[in-house]
Amino acid sequence: MVTSAGIITNTFKCNHQQINRIVNLQSRSYKSVAKPFLIMSVFEQLHPFVSLFQACGMIPYTIERNLATQKFAKFTFSFKHRTTWWFVLISISQVLCIVAMSFTSNNVGESLSTDKTMPVTVLILFSVTHMSRIAELLLSRCIVLRFHRLRNAVEAVQEVERLFGDKYLAQQNRNSITARFIIGFILVNLPAIGMLFVSISALESLSSLANSNILLITSMMFMLTLIYIMIDCTFFLSYLCYYIIAHYIQLLVIHSDMTEDNELQMNKRDGNFKTLRRSAKIFDTLCRASSEINDIFSAPVLFLLTTKFISVVTHAFIYIYSFIHENAVLESGNIAFPFVFITDWSRILVILASADLPVRLLRERMSAVMSRSRFSKKLTDNVEAMTLLLQIDEDRVRLTAAGLFKVGMHLIPALTGAVVTYMVILLQN
Repeated sequence: MVTSAGIITNTFKCNHQQINRIVNLQSRSYKSVAKPFLIMSVFEQLHPFVSLFQACGMIPYTIERNLATQKFAKFTFSFKHRTTWWFVLISISQVLCIVAMSFTSNNVGESLSTDKTMPVTVLILFSVTHMSRIAELLLSRCIVLRFHRLRNAVEAVQEVERLFGDKYLAQQNRNSITARFIIGFILVNLPAIGMLFVSISALESLSSLANSNILLITSMMFMLTLIYIMIDCTFFLSYLCYYIIAHYIQLLVIHSDMTEDNELQMNKRDGNFKTLRRSAKIFDTLCRASSEINDIFSAPVLFLLTTKFISVVTHAFIYIYSFIHENAVLESGNIAFPFVFITDWSRILVILASADLPVRLLRERMSAVMSRSRFSKKLTDNVEAMTLLLQIDEDRVRLTAAGLFKVGMHLIPALTGAVVTYMVILLQN
């Protein structure tokens, strides 16, 4: 009996070990097969961005997931969602905050207007800058309320993902969206907090108000911070949109290079035109998405560049003027003027850098194709190069300011020269 029991026990242990070995082999094979097809769409990584935009009351949209795959499907708008009611509440609160701040800032306006040593130019520039802040708040609402254009851009990017295929996207699923969100989150909140302290120090009437009603002043400061964050999120949104376009253009460049290398190794030329047609379709879809985004930001970018340029000139001029001519009112803003100058100039750079993201990649691709065709002696290579050069047109993804001029980093020398010129003119007067 003991011997038979031992045999049964040993047999059970062996069978148990074999079963575990088979399960481990199956799990490894499953992981090896499933791993290449694990893909996270770029929209799946936008939850932190969307949460930030929803929290500051910038967008009333909610992410809707596919019931079957539990992945991103689309952005939706409905009064059944809490995000929509939060958007309405924040909008009403912001209007009340602006009205309250206009009453509390009357002392500053009166001190500026009654000061005989204050030049008229400073008063005009202050008024224009103040009105532009309110206009920027309304502009941020107009941008995100163009739901039709946003939906078309999202659908175009989803079509690009389908054309690439899950397998390729899983292999090339490398982007820096998370890191860019962390950097953007810091850059959005730091100016808002700094502007809050600057506003408190500039408005002398807030001290008496704070002593009388702490709850009211706290609510006003909270809403003022949300306003500053929402305005900066407009620049953040533009950068995010063009980064997504640039990311898929980069994937298209890598995909074309990989396809060409495989065809050269296999000595196949029949699939070249098929690959070119597929690349052309992907690029056309990306251009359609970029066109929708350009239509959203075209007119707002012209307004933002104009207002930020005026703000930069205004605060630089007033800061220098306060050192040349003594003025008690201007000396109280010695910290505010350089702070606003730096932040507004940074916002201009964000707009220009965002618009240049997809264009820079297309230029790199164009130079690579031209250098490759220069050293090639085969007719087929030259035909492919000419086809790609005809397909690649940076104007199809280039952002223009309401069709007046192209937006990009090439405007920095012109803007810098204009700022210096207007400052010299204002100081001479």
